[in-house]
Amino acid sequence: MPFIIHWVENCSEDEEIFKVQTPAGNLILFVHGDVLFQADWEFTGSPVQTVSTAGEHDMQRQLNQYWLTPEKPIHLKLLKQGSDFRNKVWAELCRIPFGETITYSALARRIGSAARAVGNACRDNPFPLIIPCHRVVSVSGMGGYSGQTEGDFMAIKSKLLAFEAAHKK
Repeated sequence: MPFIIHWVENCSEDEEIFKVQTPAGNLILFVHGDVLFQADWEFTGSPVQTVSTAGEHDMQRQLNQYWLTPEKPIHLKLLKQGSDFRNKVWAELCRIPFGETITYSALARRIGSAARAVGNACRDNPFPLIIPCHRVVSVSGMGGYSGQTEGDFMAIKSKLLAFEAAHKK
């Protein structure tokens, strides 16, 4: 797994916002010190974020490196959030191998749940890319991404899956 997640229960340092340019689009990172508490994709027409220009943050540097060497592990501290069920789904998402996909229903069977509930947990994922909900597809196609089934989010999902397929070992 390229991302090795270290869950943190709380963080209190000042908030900083960083942008990471990826082959799939710009990813905005919301950070308290060295803890990521949210990530989100940037789109034309998105609310304007005040991005830090104080130099490259270590997390930003590591994620920039990911696109060059995706097999190199990256250690990230993430703020634990969400319900126990969502955390269970997100943990299972992290077990999907790089470059592979699984259906919502197959993932649901693994954890003793329903496909719709898994889809809802994927939609609420606060760490897109890092918790790889893009690797979950429907039995009849791509499924959705971040609660959308068409448009910008689906283009990002397609690009992420294509990147992983091209770099799968």
